Amino acid sequence: MTGTGNDNWTPAAPAVCLVEWSDALSESAANEMCERAAAALIGGDILQLRLNNAEDTKEIVFEKLSIRLEAIISRMKNTFKLPSETYVEFDQESCGTPVATFHKRRFLLPHSDGGHQSYLTPSRRHRPGFDARDRLFSNKWYFKRASHKMYQGFIITNTGQPPGTTYYYSLFAALELAYRHQTGDSDAGLGELAGFCERNIRNALDLRSTHRSRYPTIAAILGARDPEFHVLTSGPRAESELWPEQYASMPKLCEMADACPCGTCDGPGMRLFCHQCFECTGLSWPEFRDRLEVSAVADRYDLLMGNNLTLLHAADSATERTILPVCFVIDQPETIDYENWLASQWERSFGHLSAGDDGKFAERLCS
Repeated sequence: MTGTGNDNWTPAAPAVCLVEWSDALSESAANEMCERAAAALIGGDILQLRLNNAEDTKEIVFEKLSIRLEAIISRMKNTFKLPSETYVEFDQESCGTPVATFHKRRFLLPHSDGGHQSYLTPSRRHRPGFDARDRLFSNKWYFKRASHKMYQGFIITNTGQPPGTTYYYSLFAALELAYRHQTGDSDAGLGELAGFCERNIRNALDLRSTHRSRYPTIAAILGARDPEFHVLTSGPRAESELWPEQYASMPKLCEMADACPCGTCDGPGMRLFCHQCFECTGLSWPEFRDRLEVSAVADRYDLLMGNNLTLLHAADSATERTILPVCFVIDQPETIDYENWLASQWERSFGHLSAGDDGKFAERLCS
């Protein structure tokens, strides 16, 4: 793809918001911490929640964090209009970090959790013709749970040595980078970008029988047309290979996995990702990181959480690093409240004020 518009433009990045919420806080101070945490999440930033109770056992930490997360989600519903049907979902604690053969660490490439049906789409407030069924990319072979993960996070139960680092990337910023690169238009509004996202998702869905991926890659969301850009390694781990049948069905993948645009990426998965970044934005993977990456190093029993649809996350982890995943989820991402919440995320990110409900939005969705 060819285009212009990215040479001198660096988008605003999300912030890591550290909230220290210990038992020693007064009720008013605890309420303030809850408000800060809720505002960080709804505003598109990354929450790092710390209890500062080093003597607590793991079971007590989980119990206290569960209580605080319920308070945060309640505040988000009451103050920031998070859909009322949103709930906290805990997964099982991991037993370690799976790594590729002969490796001691793993670099997990940018992704959304539960990507079979948890990925960025436009709101039907902005794109009335968008089909909510297009929020389901695959209904089989997904990992563990079928819920729509709006906010993704995890509690660090073992940091690993050296401690793991989690990285975040604004998908809204990446979408604008891709649009600028592919069209040369540096003045696109929310409507154009939402339409761009909608067309890209539809193209990825239409190509499923060719690429056979169970979730949309970053290149799929950012506008890659060729099926080779809709494939990534398992995990998606930077160090891993694709399956032999993937190479056989799309021979171009062999060249892409062997060499990438920057010439410095280590591992087939990372080289494929570098191709995807370059195809859609004109930036290699290292250049993409320089523009968009925000990092967080968490202590034991810290919680890291961010918007799972608008922020991609990656991680560099040692084999002994363990986590307990926790998400804010919804079962059916098609309600009026969900569309309004999603619209607010788009509007906050692109600096647009809502046009307001014309009185017929609910009627259109229910018809």
